[in-house]
Amino acid sequence: MNLLSRLSGAILLAGAMFVLTGCQDAEPGKSGVIPPAWDEPGSPRINGMGSGSGNGNGNGWNVGDGQMETPTGWGDGGSDGSIDERTGVRRMEVEGFPKTLYFGYDTDRIDASEMNVVADTVAFMQANPGLVLVIEGHCDERGTEEYNRALGERRAIAVENQMRANNVDLANIRTVSYGEDKPAVAGSGENAWRQNRRAVLWVGKINQ
Repeated sequence: MNLLSRLSGAILLAGAMFVLTGCQDAEPGKSGVIPPAWDEPGSPRINGMGSGSGNGNGNGWNVGDGQMETPTGWGDGGSDGSIDERTGVRRMEVEGFPKTLYFGYDTDRIDASEMNVVADTVAFMQANPGLVLVIEGHCDERGTEEYNRALGERRAIAVENQMRANNVDLANIRTVSYGEDKPAVAGSGENAWRQNRRAVLWVGKINQ
């Protein structure tokens, strides 16, 4: 009887340890694997005929007083001839680009005052079907990173929809969201926020 009790206790203890271990492994964030943003190179929308959007974090920030810096490893499309890592597009220096559209607070609606930028871009793309238009969606600092990632995506797609409505080939458009991570103006307050709620449009070619 004593031996049976000991065996039963050992089985119960082993079972309890298994359950605890399973719960710990299933706890969110404990696996050590962070899934890539769905718009990063390798995702269906980037490599297919459509476009991509997104945001990220944890790539080594260097932020001082009054300064903002993009995480290392992100494509910036910042200079003529450089390849933007997020879209695979080689940026070209073209007169009139980059163009910027500004948005109201917490909205992806394109204001009537910004439609001239849309019209100019449509005319350019129709005249230059061999080029690719990259549309970056940006937000101000308010809101969570996840929310601003999605809002930046919606802003970029709102511009893309205008291009599509005016018969610009979607195969020649890429969208990407930087959320709040690439502000045009550092700092807080309405003056900075107003300039950071935007979509930036630039053109280039796919590296072949």
